[in-house]
Amino acid sequence: MLLISFITLPFSSSTLSLLVDSHSFQLPTTMDPVQQNQPDFSQPGFAGLVELTMAEDILLTREEAIDLLNQRWAARGAAGLQPDRGDGQRPPDGNPQGDRQPNEDNNAQREQQQQPAEPGPCAPSPALDANKDLITFDTTARVASMLASRPADYTIKRLSDKKHVPLWYFTQEGLREAAHSVRWADENETLAITQAAEGNMTVHAANSLTASKNAKLDHCLTYAEYMFAKNHFLTAIKNAKWGNEALDTFNWIFHNLDNHQLREEGDRSKKALLFYTSRVHLDWHDKLALGKAYNIGIMNEDLLAKIARELDARDVKTGLDQARTTQFV
Repeated sequence: MLLISFITLPFSSSTLSLLVDSHSFQLPTTMDPVQQNQPDFSQPGFAGLVELTMAEDILLTREEAIDLLNQRWAARGAAGLQPDRGDGQRPPDGNPQGDRQPNEDNNAQREQQQQPAEPGPCAPSPALDANKDLITFDTTARVASMLASRPADYTIKRLSDKKHVPLWYFTQEGLREAAHSVRWADENETLAITQAAEGNMTVHAANSLTASKNAKLDHCLTYAEYMFAKNHFLTAIKNAKWGNEALDTFNWIFHNLDNHQLREEGDRSKKALLFYTSRVHLDWHDKLALGKAYNIGIMNEDLLAKIARELDARDVKTGLDQARTTQFV
């Protein structure tokens, strides 16, 4: 069976426009639509068109409606008119597209209207492609009066992942080692491949993303080394985009440690402060990984006192052991 659609058939009082997209009628296969032969409107495929004709004049019977359609078809042919192609337009003379069968036009139009239009590929702007690799900067800005020392790549990577980093990497010793590693990598150009997240592979300078064998825990630093490192540490976590809350809370713990009363009681008390911050710093990162991070800037005096007692007990035990060893020498 072939599909054909009609539109704007002339009626006695007005022109009735049929929506071709929603009304398609079956034609017998014996009909040759190219030659525009007279269709048999009594066929079941034209039932909808017959009903529309009867709807215009409620006095018409089915047979009269069929006769009326036959008369109008004949009148259009006698006037030299061609049936519509389904879109309200007739092919111009000499146009090869006019030889296409009506059902092919109708099917192609229906498929085009039913399928959503896919967005075409957005062509990149030639100007953007040409300028994407250009270096842009504020031409009025100038270099700072003091340049911050750059920590090791291992340290930057750890901070970017929100992981714990001993403050030794921000001491003068740690920063000198980082600078030496950069010079050594530039001179030797030794590269290594490591696996990143989601199976991706990254290439970096050898030993640049490994922990230093000279690194020390926070409580193994001197109090002066620790306070020197804290400024570089704060700059590093700011560059790593930890956020203002994290930056403020670490700023507060350094402030509270530097102004604590134990600081005035000698090296043993300073050692207790360093043991406190060393343990709390590591515990904060453990809790952060579990989504239970807290305000590290609030000092827990009970925990600090407990750590001070442990250190005193350890010193006493060390003194006794030394005394026993001296006695038997």
